[in-house]
Amino acid sequence: MGFVIVLSVFLIASVVTIVDSIDLTVLTIYSYTRGFTPIIPRAGRLRVDRDIATRVSKLPQTERVVESSGFFFNVNTVFGRLPFVCFGVPEDDRDYLIQRSGDRLTQGRMPRKGLPEAVASEGIVRNRKLKLGDIIASPTDTGSLVSVPVPVKLVGILSGPTWIAFTSKEFTDEALPLVPHSILVTTHKVSDQVAFGDTLMGMLDRVRVQVFSFHSLVKELRSTLSSMYLIMGLVNGTVIFVVALMSGMLSNIYFTQRISEFAVLSAIGIRRRTLMVHAVSETAILTTIGWVLGSLVDLTFMTALRGRLFEPRGMLINPSDPFAFVYTLPIPLCITLFAIATIGYRLSRLDPVTIIERR
Repeated sequence: MGFVIVLSVFLIASVVTIVDSIDLTVLTIYSYTRGFTPIIPRAGRLRVDRDIATRVSKLPQTERVVESSGFFFNVNTVFGRLPFVCFGVPEDDRDYLIQRSGDRLTQGRMPRKGLPEAVASEGIVRNRKLKLGDIIASPTDTGSLVSVPVPVKLVGILSGPTWIAFTSKEFTDEALPLVPHSILVTTHKVSDQVAFGDTLMGMLDRVRVQVFSFHSLVKELRSTLSSMYLIMGLVNGTVIFVVALMSGMLSNIYFTQRISEFAVLSAIGIRRRTLMVHAVSETAILTTIGWVLGSLVDLTFMTALRGRLFEPRGMLINPSDPFAFVYTLPIPLCITLFAIATIGYRLSRLDPVTIIERR
């Protein structure tokens, strides 16, 4: 029974961890919206209308409004390849945004003005299996929203929690003159950026501009994955029910094998409530140990497979995902409750004299 519990916990925790990797991957890819809020023009415009940019810059929460051009390159995800933007901004603004995002340059150098060069976060580098000097974007790339006319070389790597990439604004303005220019808006405090993004999304004309706020991306993602989470819940619920039923039947069988022991204890005066606590505590201890071992097995396997199997395929997983372990808690709880019900019923009908006479 302990082995079944370990396998069940490992199965459910690993499934939840893998499903949550979809959520984690997308939120990591677009984590830069925690540091600044991009606003892009719509309806064929090449730039955000001046009245909108002026209105945003005059808001009391606004610290800086940065005009940005850029290009896109692909990153690997569980959905396949998704476009990721490389921002073209002035040098001072680039350094400001990198520091604001919590990243720093650890390898190579920053892109030079006007040259097809880029700096990217180490998460992107691992995802694309790149190294310094490799081509991060090329005219031959397929599936990209805005391709570059010449190959762009990776000249620097950033370390930090945020996936982000930058090139020089002089390069993008010259090489991609017809690409729409966005504005990147920041707040005085980084902690206010997410809420400010929601404010901008609610106040600006959605016909003329599109606001990429963190919560809007999260909401869209949650809505997309709602059916998947429902299926996962049904599957896990079925597994938990089957495991609890089987384990309860095994507990009942073990209790039957020891029925004479409980009959003797009852005959010498031990209360049935005490016998009930004794029997159920054994099941509770076994299920707890099984849950702990199953969690450790899942943590070990997910950690070992993260760098070898998942990340090279664009899946970012958290081996210690708390939601995955919380999702397995019904297993020991249901097994214990099932044992209470079955053993309690058997003890309520226990006749120690008859059982002892049969021996």
